Amino acid sequence: MHDRKQSYEGRIRPEATVDDLDIELAASFLGAAADGNAESAIAELERYGLITSSGEGWQVTNAALLLFAREPADRWHPQAGIAVFRVTGTRRLPGRTGNVNRAGRADPPLARAVDEIHRLARAQIRSSDALRDIFYRDLPEYPDEAWQEALVNVIAHRDYEVQDRHAEIWFFDDRMEVVSPGELPEPVTLEALREGNAGTAARNPLMARVLADAGYMRAEGRGFGRMRQSMAASFLGKPEFDEKSALFSVTLFKAPTFETAGPGWSYLVRRLPISGDQKRILLARPDGFSHVDYQQLNSVHEDEAKKRVQELVERDIVCRDFDTGDEVTRCYLTAELDEARWFLEDRLPALREHFRKDPWLRSSDYRSLFEISVRDAGKEIAQLVELGFLHPEGRGRGARYMPTAALRG
Repeated sequence: MHDRKQSYEGRIRPEATVDDLDIELAASFLGAAADGNAESAIAELERYGLITSSGEGWQVTNAALLLFAREPADRWHPQAGIAVFRVTGTRRLPGRTGNVNRAGRADPPLARAVDEIHRLARAQIRSSDALRDIFYRDLPEYPDEAWQEALVNVIAHRDYEVQDRHAEIWFFDDRMEVVSPGELPEPVTLEALREGNAGTAARNPLMARVLADAGYMRAEGRGFGRMRQSMAASFLGKPEFDEKSALFSVTLFKAPTFETAGPGWSYLVRRLPISGDQKRILLARPDGFSHVDYQQLNSVHEDEAKKRVQELVERDIVCRDFDTGDEVTRCYLTAELDEARWFLEDRLPALREHFRKDPWLRSSDYRSLFEISVRDAGKEIAQLVELGFLHPEGRGRGARYMPTAALRG
């Protein structure tokens, strides 16, 4: 029987020898020698405590086999790999309506799998439309430091005593989930994690040290804090942690913590003669903001934030609300801009749906879509032409309209 008091990774496998290790992989990963020198690699394996000397030769730990076993590496642990899945939608559907696709799997040895799992995950992480609208550049749905920390945590800290289930990474339309076999190691608790006070507790310190020295991890006990900070810096919500049925999961959500505006409002804001930082606050906080919000969103000094907000007031883009009683005055869109915003948010989705079926729009189509009078339809169509969403062709009763690039989005 195994000694349960000794960690799985530190346990000696009496049937294994150093010949069962890929010494070239170990040398490369541990930086022992550029040419994969066997003696240097073995010395490094011993220095890390992955192998120990005995009177009859070298004793090999589970950690060494997990990291550097020769193929087939899964003979030492049948479920040490990590599987990646893509789900169409926000929940898994059973049976014939199944919406789960397997995107790949990174199998041991883990020194090779760590790069493969990063490659598989990166292929599933797309650019964030919501963040692009705010920051005017392509940004990933999840910040690199957050999702990479979640992935390396699976390798370094999962419970390898559990051998009937592999680790999993799930990509949904609204989130990614990283699921590790095993419960949290003592003294870490779910409550402490959620409060940001997890402390330090490495289930597999041998492997964690190797991964840290190879550049995949940093100081023990700080990973979840960095994950939280990275998400906050990208204006994304806090990571969620859960533990049930002997599984520990980390969930990252891709929706920004502020309510982003739709494409119609985004188009209008981009046409305003104001700075990029000013456009950003209008897109991120269309329902109202203070100079403190401006300061935090754009990472500027308080005086600069106050100055730029005042410019928006002077340009009749926003107006101040002095009646809230708050110490910090909030600003809201002027009535004209707010009306235009809601008009576009209501009309554009229906118009896009119409143009998916018909390349042209006529006044009668517009009246039918929104159940309004001939007069109101004419006024609204003219407004959409002026704003750059419709392109007219012909005049009078024969007039018809095509969608512009702004409407096609």
